[in-house]
Amino acid sequence: MKKKNEYLQTIPSTFPPLTNVLNEYSERCQNVMKCASKLECFKGKTDRDVFKTSCDDVGTNQYMFDNNCMVYFLREVFNGRHNCTEGLAPGNLTSQVFKYEKQCFLKIVETICHPEYFNFFQKNYEDVVESYTTKPAVDDGFCASPNDKFERLQCDTYALDLRSIMMNMTILSIANQSSSEIVLEVVRNMQKCTDNICLLLYKEEKNKTKELIHRFEKFITNLTEVFMRRPRLLEFKCLENILLIDVFDDFGYCKKIEKNCLMPIISKMCQEEILADFENLEVSVGPRKEVYNSPEFEFAMLRDKKNHRKFVITMKDDKLV
Repeated sequence: MKKKNEYLQTIPSTFPPLTNVLNEYSERCQNVMKCASKLECFKGKTDRDVFKTSCDDVGTNQYMFDNNCMVYFLREVFNGRHNCTEGLAPGNLTSQVFKYEKQCFLKIVETICHPEYFNFFQKNYEDVVESYTTKPAVDDGFCASPNDKFERLQCDTYALDLRSIMMNMTILSIANQSSSEIVLEVVRNMQKCTDNICLLLYKEEKNKTKELIHRFEKFITNLTEVFMRRPRLLEFKCLENILLIDVFDDFGYCKKIEKNCLMPIISKMCQEEILADFENLEVSVGPRKEVYNSPEFEFAMLRDKKNHRKFVITMKDDKLV
């Protein structure tokens, strides 16, 4: 264990370990596992339990290179904006594609990544590609290889797209069917991508990810329905600059309490304009034709200054309980 930990300290957090380093660490890890499995406290434990106790996430750890360069490179590749990236998507980015498109891929990395990360990738291109795209010869179920991490990073590109949408798209844009479909497609692709990656299978994160995806899909669907049923909301200036992220957090909270809670959120954001809109109403038709009374209620059709018709229902005072 001591030798394994000493070697672990030599692996920096900036760049993923290259093949020779990873192999050396894996050998030390295996030695610790062999020793640990003989201990009384490990009797009846699975190999994976022994591995989790004896070893570290060296192969699957997301290093600074992964978080600040690789995931953004993958996102750029899957966006398909380059001649060499057309048709590429999570799941079909093989080592052969990397080898064939090396110069084009390196040019993308040079454009979007810090020079330090670009230099590392350029210098160790074949090693990194082979490590990330090659599945273990034997599936031990440990989910500890760089390839397992690479599959996760590909799914993370959808999370980046979703975050960008949340931070930049207004809620009014969801009234446009094509916009809402684009958002829902990202959500569904993210769900499909994360269903089978092992780095989520063994963590509570899988359930949390599924819950978040489901909530966001419901959020977009409900928001679309609100604007379909209340098209007048599209004219409210108070909603013009409200981003999806501004509403989503409140939606997630209130959804646990009540079924339909988007309208109260929107009403709260636009309270002044809604009241002003109501005050601008004026009776513009004769009461004989368009005022309808009943024993308990009075009905009146009103028009606002933009000539929109509205019904106003008033309960008579003596009927109030």
